[in-house]
Amino acid sequence: MLFSLAGLVPGAGAWLLTGNVWIALPLGILSATLPLVVLRHRSSTRESSAVHLAARLSNEQEQHEATRQFIQRLLDVVPMPIYVKDADSRVIIVNRAQAERWGQPCEAVVGTRSVDQMPDPERSRLTLEEDARVLAGEQIYKEECVSEEATARERFSVIAKGHCTDAEGNSVIVCARFDTTQWRQAERELQQALEREKLLRQRNQDFIQRVLDVIPDPFYIKDGEGRLVMVNEAYARDRSHRPEAIVGKLATAVALNPELSKDVASEDAAVLNGETFDKEQRHIVPLTGEARFRLVSKRPCNDMDGRPLIVVAHLDITRWKVAEAKLARLALEDELTGLPNRRHFLQESERLVSIANRHGSPLALILFDIDHFKHVNDEHGHAIGDLVLQEVANRLKTHLRSEDLPCRWGGEEFIVLLPLTELPMAIAAAERLREAFSAAPVEVRGHALTITISGGIAQKHDNEALGECLARADKALYTAKGAGRNRFLSA
Repeated sequence: MLFSLAGLVPGAGAWLLTGNVWIALPLGILSATLPLVVLRHRSSTRESSAVHLAARLSNEQEQHEATRQFIQRLLDVVPMPIYVKDADSRVIIVNRAQAERWGQPCEAVVGTRSVDQMPDPERSRLTLEEDARVLAGEQIYKEECVSEEATARERFSVIAKGHCTDAEGNSVIVCARFDTTQWRQAERELQQALEREKLLRQRNQDFIQRVLDVIPDPFYIKDGEGRLVMVNEAYARDRSHRPEAIVGKLATAVALNPELSKDVASEDAAVLNGETFDKEQRHIVPLTGEARFRLVSKRPCNDMDGRPLIVVAHLDITRWKVAEAKLARLALEDELTGLPNRRHFLQESERLVSIANRHGSPLALILFDIDHFKHVNDEHGHAIGDLVLQEVANRLKTHLRSEDLPCRWGGEEFIVLLPLTELPMAIAAAERLREAFSAAPVEVRGHALTITISGGIAQKHDNEALGECLARADKALYTAKGAGRNRFLSA
């Protein structure tokens, strides 16, 4: 049994048996909290028990130190800054990424208060308030923007704070930081590309904000045989399991897509030899058929017994991939009608004009708009007006050749470039378009709207710039408007 001698032996001292000799010790040198072995009589059995217990204590301390070192190694391979602090805001554990961010080695930071690393008193105050909320059970998930002193460059981060208890049941706060600067820069580029279309820009800004408001991504550890040693909630949730239900299984057995597992064995072997892996993957979610993209990061590590482990993180980049695709499409397409936008039209028309000039082939264009379109918006609302514009685009696609190039020029105005087309053919094509609208009303949400169009037609002259040809067609359009609308005139 473990006792305190100061509590067992009355008087001014205590006796300690060592070997075959009893030694008298004054109580002043004994600590009330020092665990010692007291033997009531000289017994070889009890002496053996004391030695055994001392060995057990030493082993427990070694195990505790091995566990601490394992946890430190585990956190050090995670690329994002992570640290753990107690209820008094003192740092208990800090990984290499966070220590480098604070500009100090790990051992110099442990034991200090995290707010001491913050030169701004207001920021320190807010941090302590957040810590109190986390200790009360709240999850903190917020975005932060700071400016680097040296470059004045803005850096964006998402900060997550959560509460848990350590091995002794003490409350601790776990803090993690995720750098989102790259995605913020992508958001700004997207906003600049869409600045002339206010409504569309706002929608995409909301989309990018939703992209940035992500939860922590799947993270797991497996042994040298590929069996899961540890998984987080995000990883298990993706597979519709509780973590304890899949720990011990082969990671390939619970993969979302078996096709993605074909290179796992060779990659894991390389990681176990000290290599690292970062690769992008595309997979299909089995239940929904949804395409997902992720960045897979693999790093080597050892557990507390020195056995090799593979640490894997999955960063979901699906939303950024979607944003890239959407931005690429918006660079060429009008979002409302699906027709080529003005930028795409000008690029493609430059190529077609060059071909026409090189081969001496004819080229014509039609410029038209919807008659009294303002009345449609005023009487039925802009939502109906948008549907009318979409129907105009549909009828254009139906009545034009595949080689023709239609475009929403702006508002209710449209333009069509007609390669290998002389003026009479262009007039006939324009007349077919006009009749397509005047002969059949546009049906939208229970409304049968009579829509007519008016425009101008021009054939490009030799060595004439397309802008000059367009100006002639535009002049003819206004002449057609003044002549009563619902007609096309040639320049």
